[in-house]
Amino acid sequence: MMFTLMAGSRSRARLAGFSALAATLAATVVAGSPAAQAGVPAGPALDRRVVVFWGADNPALMTEAGLTGVAQVSAGGLHSLALRRDGTVWAWGNNFAGQLGDGTTTSRNTPVMVNGLTGVVQVSAGGLHSLALRSDGTVWEWGDVGAGLDPFTPILVSGLSAVTSISAGDLFSLARRSDGTVWAWGDNRFGQLGDGTTAGSRLPVQVAGLSHVTSISAGFDAALAVRTGRLAAIASVWAWGSNSHGQLGDGTLASHITPEQVTGIRTPFVAGISAGHQFAVVLGTDGTVWGWGANESGELDKTPSTAPVSRPTELTVTGSGITQLSAGFSHVLALRSNGTVLAWGDNSAGELGTGRNAGYAGPVQVPVLGQVRQVSAGGLFSLAIYPQPMIITPVAVTI
Repeated sequence: MMFTLMAGSRSRARLAGFSALAATLAATVVAGSPAAQAGVPAGPALDRRVVVFWGADNPALMTEAGLTGVAQVSAGGLHSLALRRDGTVWAWGNNFAGQLGDGTTTSRNTPVMVNGLTGVVQVSAGGLHSLALRSDGTVWEWGDVGAGLDPFTPILVSGLSAVTSISAGDLFSLARRSDGTVWAWGDNRFGQLGDGTTAGSRLPVQVAGLSHVTSISAGFDAALAVRTGRLAAIASVWAWGSNSHGQLGDGTLASHITPEQVTGIRTPFVAGISAGHQFAVVLGTDGTVWGWGANESGELDKTPSTAPVSRPTELTVTGSGITQLSAGFSHVLALRSNGTVLAWGDNSAGELGTGRNAGYAGPVQVPVLGQVRQVSAGGLFSLAIYPQPMIITPVAVTI
């Protein structure tokens, strides 16, 4: 499953320019799907997959087969990435920090190829930067990567090898190595590097005390990891970084500069994690869905409130057949086993895809969508991937 940050930036103010970009972004969509994660074998059929875009003050669903043979997409704060099956990376959206990787700071309403990258197997779009993992286990980055560096084209992240997964946060990044350790670099003012300090680091540092990690997710100012014990059937969730809105799930608002276990998630094994903007959601293999942190827009599937939810709480979407979760700035997308998509939370820019701007504290089915293979929640927009060109036919709205 794909769980990347879609939070955006240091604060909601950095998303203010998104509306001005909406007119050009509204028709920006690419083709693709995460074949490996969806369990779909590689083949010519993948070339027909398309991405549906909605939000950014355009609540109508838009499609365009701009790219073919795409294997994965990732929505960031103000930009999107697409990985093609040929190992090249394409980007579009806002580019004032060079996060599109084409050597310029020119924003694009159609995909452009990221310079100099081949053999890529995973991409992750963060607030104002991007990451790519190559098949040789190396990691490449571009944009505002934190720690005072803003490359406009991809550069190699030094000191990392044998990396198996990546996740881009706001101004920091995470990488999981094949030995189950987690490494972090970039901004660290909230302890989001998890190394026991608040000093930013240009080079990757090892997150303290974590081993046997199977998945990672970088949020706005905090991070999550799933760790397994000797028994593969038992897993635990760990969190570190800022806790200003209870996003560490420990019952307090105190930040932590090293990982601590999140307790109270009653599921034998964790199927997926997603850290959003000051909140988090977790999917259990038993179909339960859990969340904690900020709920000002109903992102925890509950009546909006300024009071943080500082411990894991079970969401009402439990038992809805959800197979993937993606947390955005203030909204969540959930892919169901029948290929339909549920959404809840903020909808001020149309990011729930309902055709209007009313928010929802409970799940609402995104109309029209079916046969979806991946969802990705961005700053104020959403993406979904189809196995073929979209045919606009209504589907039953059942939850």
